[in-house]
Amino acid sequence: MVQIIDVILPLITLVIAALLTIPIFRLIRKTNHKTALTLGWFLAVFAIAGATVANLAINYYSTPSPGILSLGLSGSSPFASAFMIDAISIYMSIIIVAIAAVVVTYTVFSVGSNERPSERYFAIMLMTTAGILGAVLAGDLLTFFIFWEAATAGAAFLMLYKKNAFSLNATLKYLIMVIIASAFIIFGYSLVFGLTGTLNYLALGQILPSLANNHLLIIAFIFIAAGYAIEAAIVPFHFWLPDAYTAAPGPSAAFLSALVDQGSYYILIRILLYIVVPKGSGAVLDWTLMLAALAAVSMIIGNLFALIQSDIKRLVAYICVADVGYNLVAISSVTSLGLLGNLYFFLIGGITTALAFMAVAIINSHGFKTMDDFAGLGKKMPLVCLALVMAGLSFAGVPPFGGFIGKYLVFTAAIEANLSWLAVIGVLTSVLQTAYIFRLIYVMYGKKAKNETSIKESKPILIPIFILAFTLIILGLFPNIVLNLIHPVVGQLQTIIPSLPTI
Repeated sequence: MVQIIDVILPLITLVIAALLTIPIFRLIRKTNHKTALTLGWFLAVFAIAGATVANLAINYYSTPSPGILSLGLSGSSPFASAFMIDAISIYMSIIIVAIAAVVVTYTVFSVGSNERPSERYFAIMLMTTAGILGAVLAGDLLTFFIFWEAATAGAAFLMLYKKNAFSLNATLKYLIMVIIASAFIIFGYSLVFGLTGTLNYLALGQILPSLANNHLLIIAFIFIAAGYAIEAAIVPFHFWLPDAYTAAPGPSAAFLSALVDQGSYYILIRILLYIVVPKGSGAVLDWTLMLAALAAVSMIIGNLFALIQSDIKRLVAYICVADVGYNLVAISSVTSLGLLGNLYFFLIGGITTALAFMAVAIINSHGFKTMDDFAGLGKKMPLVCLALVMAGLSFAGVPPFGGFIGKYLVFTAAIEANLSWLAVIGVLTSVLQTAYIFRLIYVMYGKKAKNETSIKESKPILIPIFILAFTLIILGLFPNIVLNLIHPVVGQLQTIIPSLPTI
């Protein structure tokens, strides 16, 4: 049986570890084994955090046919904070801690512990992970908002780490957009609270069907959807993302794309499928066509702009915009297969974007940034370029990489939901994606390098990179490893949307 302490323990672990990181780094700097001790510290932190999340999952699934649990924190007040534990929050928690552990391990080799701000950089990474984890476990809109805003504040610091004019401009643009988004969201929440008297997920799910034809509810939904569309970088609210990810250091871009960007889809799933139900007898508001249109525009714009980029890091950033569209295709289908595809795509998308940014960051550190600079790098930096190729092929949906299974599930779900036109757009944009990925591969392996100077690749930093690269292959060949974790999510959602077809 899950207790409130089981839910809070992973958050406490990460927050305490973040606070201890600064004094521990001061001690590590006095030793001769800085990298080893830094790596040991973070491996210990994530081992404990992973154990607490595993304990939460074990206690939850120890009950036969576990349902959706709402654990209150502060009584029965309308503003009472709550955590909600169900199959989707358990799945997301596992993924967040696992990906964060790999990215932070990479960061240890990328950001030297000798750098004076590095202790704050790592502490913010842990705090941001705790914020995302808290948002995933939140049981009401206000608790989610508090945790998520804490995570976005941490994201701004991670973008600003280089302290140059470009990163400052990108961070300010990001903060302005987040402030606008927060204003929209809070106004939408105020309307929802005025209509229902609560912000609790379960309570809203019961009350909103009776308000299905209320015009104020539609206005509230528009403001909340617009706010989270900005934070999720859905076209046309996406223009902060390419600058932010290009300006951010490689570890920051990997962290943000894998966790903050991918995690922003969670609230869309939670609100759109669990609260503002679009189908069945308890339908609240049919938003599927609107989301399908945004998905189509995001796929088209993201891939077209990626096609014309010369800066490789910016190219990957626009692929992130395109991936937003593929995720929205899965959500807009409102099918069991779509939910499977969306949650699978969350994991694969997080791994692939993190892998791409990590590999590009290593190449950038040697002064190679543009498409022309990448000429002949396949022979000069074979291991890093191989990892980048694997990420690119997964982006394009080429088997046997995990991206193929993700896109197969997403497009099949769209066809199943009578959104064949959306699946066609998805397939065509994937072909376009394949074109510029293969152009990059041709440049790296088919063109001659500007000079023949060999480059020594650091082996330790390649370990987390190839952990992610081989994970893409393993999950592409054996997708049931993840899909079996997602099936309970579908079963629980069918109790909310009875018309949801079984798999």
